[in-house]
Amino acid sequence: MAKKHPFHSIKKYGILPAWITALTHWHCFAAFMSYMKIVSIDFFMIQFLQRHKLSRTPVIHVDNDLDEKVPFTPSKINDYLGFVSFWIRPLSMMADVLGRKTAKKYQEEYLHYIAKAYKEASDLYKYCMTTTARPKYYKNKYFVLIHMFDPHFLCVPSLHIAVVTLCFSYFRNLLQMPEFTDEQREKWIPEIYADAINIAETVLYVKQHSVNCVPAALYMMTFIMRPYFTAEDGVKFLNDMFKNSTDISEADKKSLIEYMQFIYERFLLEGVHNDDWKVPVKRWLKEYAAEHGQQETASLLR
Repeated sequence: MAKKHPFHSIKKYGILPAWITALTHWHCFAAFMSYMKIVSIDFFMIQFLQRHKLSRTPVIHVDNDLDEKVPFTPSKINDYLGFVSFWIRPLSMMADVLGRKTAKKYQEEYLHYIAKAYKEASDLYKYCMTTTARPKYYKNKYFVLIHMFDPHFLCVPSLHIAVVTLCFSYFRNLLQMPEFTDEQREKWIPEIYADAINIAETVLYVKQHSVNCVPAALYMMTFIMRPYFTAEDGVKFLNDMFKNSTDISEADKKSLIEYMQFIYERFLLEGVHNDDWKVPVKRWLKEYAAEHGQQETASLLR
């Protein structure tokens, strides 16, 4: 049975308790270490090798003119960086509601999904790295840290987008378990979804990604999180982005969403007979590079 306690927001759960409850179980610890290995090697190391010209992986600039329709908003950096606590806090929630013994199975599964998202994305990054033109903004300590520790070569697919949709879709399914109350389902599912949308928007507001990076991540998740995250979920996610934004005109919102929908639907249509999500994305990257003055880089892609 679900624990009988006053309802509160997911944000009330702490990050430290999440690690304590998850990592004191061997299988969860092993899943976490697998994730950390992938992040260390296939996320950070490959970027720094590229920065210091120790790697010859082709790099494509995936900027789009539509990116300019989203104003650079440094104040949203806290929300952008909040994606880490966003996906970690539910580990505490699972232990609280299900009990530590029952929760460990789902904590381990969840961590495996996170690790898989990073590994799948890294397989594409090793084929072709992607970057965008970031503002040289150093007035905020967090931007300074980002410029120091994020060489910015892993834009397509956006792991920010991938992880927030993974978190939402996983817990939307988990919360259907009878151990959770109707109140928890009714409050937590919309809360997690709203936070996922907010964080997704920030990748464009702080100029860490382009509109091209979002649909690729959503498409990847239709494979990794099948059947929890569907093509229809991806379409809805895009439609819900920027709904509450007051700093973007309605006409610009329409242009942004229509473009991302177009790229997303292209992946869905071209990949309908492929078991590997990377096939249509690789094809698109090669074409995009050739069409945007990067023919030499495009010629390096097989």
